[in-house]
Amino acid sequence: MTTTMMTTISFSAILFILLSVAITAETNDSGSGMARVTNVMVEACKNASGYHRELKTMTHEFCLSTLRSDNRSVEAKDHLELVLVAIDILKGRLTTANHNIEKMLEKAKNGTVPMRDLSICKVYYDTTMRIVNICDDMVKDFRGDKGRLKSFELPRCVDRAGYPVDECWFGLQFDMPWADALMSENREIDMVVNLDYAFLAPYDVSD
Repeated sequence: MTTTMMTTISFSAILFILLSVAITAETNDSGSGMARVTNVMVEACKNASGYHRELKTMTHEFCLSTLRSDNRSVEAKDHLELVLVAIDILKGRLTTANHNIEKMLEKAKNGTVPMRDLSICKVYYDTTMRIVNICDDMVKDFRGDKGRLKSFELPRCVDRAGYPVDECWFGLQFDMPWADALMSENREIDMVVNLDYAFLAPYDVSD
């Protein structure tokens, strides 16, 4: 009876230790609110760091930190599935930026520089979102049936999405204090556009 009880206790202890290790591994970096890093993410970021759009450098660190901001990155089983997550991250940044612009527009006076710049940026971000939605559908179609699209169309679509973002930046009045937050947000969006482009740049080849 005593031997059976000791065996049961030992087994329970071992099971508890194994479970604790599994939970620790699964929730790596959970305290920071960031998803854990997978081999798919590391490989994708390694390749992406070799590409850039409009001479804008893409770093391995920015790539990983961006992907880790969305837990779905962990579930991506291949490169294109990870691209779809990255595109969704861009959509999320655009949605937040548009929401912030709308709040700023509520306080801006008609006929002023802030009203003009904010309104123009909103138009550009709306345009970017429409293009990104098209790119999203293209990647999904390509992933499901490679015969329907040429591979080079994927990175070139994302490249087009970046131009309205750049136009918002160029139109801002840099000496206006109210524009600091908008410019910072614009730079962040631009970097995510560059990341999405870098992920798809290897597909820019003639068939």
